[in-house]
Amino acid sequence: MENINLELVDYTDDKAMSEFKEKNVGKFDCIYDTATGSGHGENYVSSMAKLLKDVTGEYVQINGGIATLMRYFTGTMKPQQNFFFTSDEDNQTDLVEITRLLKSTGVKPHIDLLKPFDAESVAEGFEHLKGRRTKGKACRDLCLS
Repeated sequence: MENINLELVDYTDDKAMSEFKEKNVGKFDCIYDTATGSGHGENYVSSMAKLLKDVTGEYVQINGGIATLMRYFTGTMKPQQNFFFTSDEDNQTDLVEITRLLKSTGVKPHIDLLKPFDAESVAEGFEHLKGRRTKGKACRDLCLS
């Protein structure tokens, strides 16, 4: 992969989202959707799928309701659509694969919050996540404690 362009979009800004969708039809190799199906009724699949390149573009969803799970397990996902399913029983395999993919592309996850690992900071981090506006990873650093 020679040229990787990443773009984060503030989905809470309706005007910015509309403009983004209008100017980017058919331009993306991959859309990684972390919001659809996360528990508050979000569903960006149909409105964002048209931004994918024809045939080669791939839509990856990490959350989903029962319909998405059924399509995933029965092998009936829509063309160009994938579901990233993780299991809490064998999470190491998933983490190793994610790490491999990050290393192979040179992509670095965005860290939104870095705090020490103590009771106060952990509570603050959970409140931050519950606000549903985290723009990256919320991390704890054991060395800051």
